[in-house]
Amino acid sequence: MINKTFSKGDMMEIIRAFNIDIPNFNTMDKSTLSMKLWSELSTLESIPPENNIFNIDTLDELKEYLVNKNPNKLLSVKDKQKLMKFCKEVIVYCTNDYNVNLSIFDSFEEIEIQVREIAKYADIPSVRRAIRLFNQDPKLNDIIEPIISNRVKKELEFKKKNKVKKYYGLSIINKKVILKFD
Repeated sequence: MINKTFSKGDMMEIIRAFNIDIPNFNTMDKSTLSMKLWSELSTLESIPPENNIFNIDTLDELKEYLVNKNPNKLLSVKDKQKLMKFCKEVIVYCTNDYNVNLSIFDSFEEIEIQVREIAKYADIPSVRRAIRLFNQDPKLNDIIEPIISNRVKKELEFKKKNKVKKYYGLSIINKKVILKFD
C-alpha cells in the first residue's frame, strides 16, 4: 500500500511521469487515488524509466519508493515551523547589513553552522532565500550550496524559462517565437 506521506499531488505527478492509465485521476480524493494507483501498479508488468525527477527505472523500484516514507517530506510540521522561524531570523540578520548585534544570534559562527545544516532543506523557498542572502555576507569564506532535489530544480527551471513580466499592461514572455510573413 502507498505510504500516507504521499499527497494527492505527489501521486498525480507519478501518474503523469510514468504514463499510468487511470482515467479521471484528478477528480479522485487522496485515498481513492491511492488505492487505484496501487491496484494499477499491481497489474502492470513494467514502466518506462524516468530519470529526470524520480530516477526510477523499474516497476519494483517505483513500488518500493511508494511504500516507504516520501523522501520529499523530510520535516514534521513542528520542525518546519522552527526552520521557517530560523530562516526569518537569518533574513533579518542579512537585511540589517550582516550585523550580529541587530539579530538574535550571539556570533557569526553560530549562524554559519546552522545555515550549513539547513542547506539540505533547500526545496523550501525560504531556505533558498536565506542561503542566497547569507552567501553575500562579506565574513563568509566558503559559499554554502543549497541542496535541491531534481523535482524542484525542474520546477525552478520551468518557472524561469516561462516567466511573464508585466509592465503597465505589456506582458513579456521569455520563450521562442516564430513569425512568418506571407
